[in-house]
Amino acid sequence: MIGRMNLRNKTKATKGITLIALVITIIVLLILAAVSIATLTGENGILSKANTAKIETEKAGAKEKVQMAVMSSFDDRGKLDYTQLKTNLDKVEGIDKNTVPVEIEKDSFDLTVKVDGYNVIIKENGEVIIQGESIGEDKPTLPSTADTTPYLPEGATIDKEHDTLEDGFVIKDKNRNEWVWIEVPKSIYTNPNYNGGTAPSSSEDYTKIESTMQAYASAYRETGYIDTFYSSAQHGFANATEYNNWKNSMLKSVYENGGFYIGRYEVGTDTARFAGGDALTNPLIQRDKYPYNFVTCSQAQTLAKQLSTGGKTGSLMFGIQWDLVMKFLEEKGAKTQTELKTNSSSWGNYYNVSFDIKREQGLYTTSPTTSGSWNTTSNYTKPSSSDVLLTTGAVDRNSVLGIYDIAGNMYGWTLEKSAVTSRPCVCMGGRSGNPGFDTPAAYRSRGNVTSLAEENVGIRPALW
Repeated sequence: MIGRMNLRNKTKATKGITLIALVITIIVLLILAAVSIATLTGENGILSKANTAKIETEKAGAKEKVQMAVMSSFDDRGKLDYTQLKTNLDKVEGIDKNTVPVEIEKDSFDLTVKVDGYNVIIKENGEVIIQGESIGEDKPTLPSTADTTPYLPEGATIDKEHDTLEDGFVIKDKNRNEWVWIEVPKSIYTNPNYNGGTAPSSSEDYTKIESTMQAYASAYRETGYIDTFYSSAQHGFANATEYNNWKNSMLKSVYENGGFYIGRYEVGTDTARFAGGDALTNPLIQRDKYPYNFVTCSQAQTLAKQLSTGGKTGSLMFGIQWDLVMKFLEEKGAKTQTELKTNSSSWGNYYNVSFDIKREQGLYTTSPTTSGSWNTTSNYTKPSSSDVLLTTGAVDRNSVLGIYDIAGNMYGWTLEKSAVTSRPCVCMGGRSGNPGFDTPAAYRSRGNVTSLAEENVGIRPALW
């Protein structure tokens, strides 16, 4: 009897020990599993480290591809050959060719290209780094204030000689076109002198934003001229809705950023134009180009759109934008209201002024409708009482805050509608065939037919 009891107790004890051991084993396994999962998936886990290693390998591969292209672009003197660099970069496997400039030059650097999805920076001395790596010198930063925050379109670089807001902030986009920042202070929207007592409720309160801008630039507004749709022939917009959506995108951008860019030069082209029927060619905002004239207002907007770059929209200026440019020049102390509204002779290319043209690359013509009439401008003095059309940026005298020929030389088409319904297209800024007191920088042409395409009307684009 006693033996049976002992046997029964031993059996129970054995069962109890087995259950405890099982529970302990499960707990240990759970702990091990948790540790294993953390080791695999944690912030410093194996999978995370493996992914990081993969990214770093890809970055190194992208960097190496660009390094090889750069190393193969040095000439016999050890100098970087920009033309060869362009050729070699275009051949790089996995490169986004939209990030490679049409032409590489000194001002292209620091040059950022995208390879296999990673931004790779090429320094002027040939050094190559992945964006985010530390470099020997600080990369230029965008100037900004509480009132204005310029943006840098993808692939664009900052002009090192005009990198402050005080002197005119200039950038060069990936296609080598140049743009100047126009400040429109954010504080105007909360200023009762301009907002009528009520600030815009948001960046999409378009009516209030526009009316505030108009009040701010009221000195340059003119009754009977308004940014509104007339017909598709006016600027190519299909209907009023499309036109208004375009304008609203501009208003929102200017409101949020405290400004917008305009072309540093009048739009030019590599081939001189002599008649309205000339084929449309590639528009350029670069120095020493033939002025892009003989275009209708609708053609001008089509060409301005082609200047879109780096995620930003190219367009003709709306009338309010031209007025804001005038206000900007006044507020910066660069020009007085008199010089902008009454007489721009002292700083524009007009019929009634004389000035020297000493730049060897610049050209001039007294007969823009005659083939072969363009002449070199080396040591040429433009006489007073003469109509002389210039290539883009030909004379530094005719510039202000980095902007060339905003007064005189050629009118610039806008997206504004004139008071004369049958003549809806508006151009602004004066022309070489008029005196500066007749068509100053703020001048609005009195309405033009949609078919007008003349030698003295061109393109001054905006970018937002």
